[in-house]
Amino acid sequence: MVIGKVVKKIVATIKNEAFAGRSLLLVQPLTMKMQAKGSEVLCIDFVGADIGEVVMIMKEGSSVNDMMGLDEAPADAAIIGIVDHITLDDNRIFEKSTFEIA
Repeated sequence: MVIGKVVKKIVATIKNEAFAGRSLLLVQPLTMKMQAKGSEVLCIDFVGADIGEVVMIMKEGSSVNDMMGLDEAPADAAIIGIVDHITLDDNRIFEKSTFEIA
């Protein structure tokens, strides 16, 4: 799992039936210092995340398929949680209520 910031919503009127009723969001992975790390990831949203929110991402296709209850869904990544705060070595490094949405 990694954390990331939702940067865009993806609209697909025609998509694989495994994605029916789910939003597709583009997420920028982040370091624990809240800096961008690597390429953006297209994710299936399981929690109702919105643009600007910091989320937990599962990036294992077989685990995503297990969550969806499908054997062969064409999915590599899923949003599985919305982060409220992060504490590292007794220091609060992220607080949802004070995080600026860029």
